[in-house]
Amino acid sequence: MKNEPPKIDWDRLRELRDLFLQPEPITGPYWKSNRQLQDYDITLGERIGWKWDAVLEELKVRGWKPPSPSLTDMGCGTGVATRRMLRAFPGHFKKVTLWDHSEAAISYARQKLRHEFPDVRVICPSAPPHPKGVVLISHVLTELNDESAGEFLELMADAQAMLWVEPGTFETSRMLIEVREMLREEFKVVAPCTHQERCGILAQGNENHWCHHFANAPAKAHQDPFWGHFRKEMNLDVGPLAYSFLILEKEPELIAEGASHLIGKPMIMPKYVRVLSCQKEDVRELVAGRKTDGYRDLKQGVTPMLYRFELKKNRILSGKKVGEAAGTDH
Repeated sequence: MKNEPPKIDWDRLRELRDLFLQPEPITGPYWKSNRQLQDYDITLGERIGWKWDAVLEELKVRGWKPPSPSLTDMGCGTGVATRRMLRAFPGHFKKVTLWDHSEAAISYARQKLRHEFPDVRVICPSAPPHPKGVVLISHVLTELNDESAGEFLELMADAQAMLWVEPGTFETSRMLIEVREMLREEFKVVAPCTHQERCGILAQGNENHWCHHFANAPAKAHQDPFWGHFRKEMNLDVGPLAYSFLILEKEPELIAEGASHLIGKPMIMPKYVRVLSCQKEDVRELVAGRKTDGYRDLKQGVTPMLYRFELKKNRILSGKKVGEAAGTDH
């Protein structure tokens, strides 16, 4: 049958979603079968892929390039983060290392990589590696307790760069900020921050804020009946999807230094738009009137929300998106 939708075990998928949403850390492997991994990969995993697409697009806008041809996926799951990374930087990576506490997940991720990227060498060690190149970390914070999180971070000591994506909830965002503060002496912060100072959200008065952003689903997802069925079965929107992220590197070229990065969604009022803006000085609310240069971009809130502002106190006089002219900021 032409365009027949995939057959999904929705009950098992809902059980898996509920497991991920529970507040307690997950203590053991949860992948039960290759079918479960496949169902996850084309549904919940695909949604995570859209978050990675948004992060990688921002890195390209910033002019970032991977500092090593070696890639390690820590807690790889089905390998969705690695596949997104290899698509974003075709031909750059020569070796991929996959690690997960589930052998079934590693096997599935390896198979998918070998099918799509046959020229990339895939390594699957028997113990957690100490990566030295580029490391991908995706949606693992809710699976770690304090002790295991410390052990996990120790493994990252020799990495050249870390790309870390998490759900955009208050709790996970605050946890990722803690990671940032612990590691910013060893690494430089590439994104989302445009500075190396203490995170402004930790300042007094910002207790109710958290650093999160939104990834849009591709247009085809809104037209595909499969995703409409997914929405009904899983009670989850296709998009936009909230995420938090952190990009660290030992010796990066910080192209967007001095810019402002917007947080969350803009608040649209009849005559102005209000945004929460992070910059070197602080995290604070800014407003832009309808006649402000850049108002339309601010109102639309299109990721990446990375700007250079001309300000008068908390009023935006003009705003230009970083990289809007040629993909890099000059």
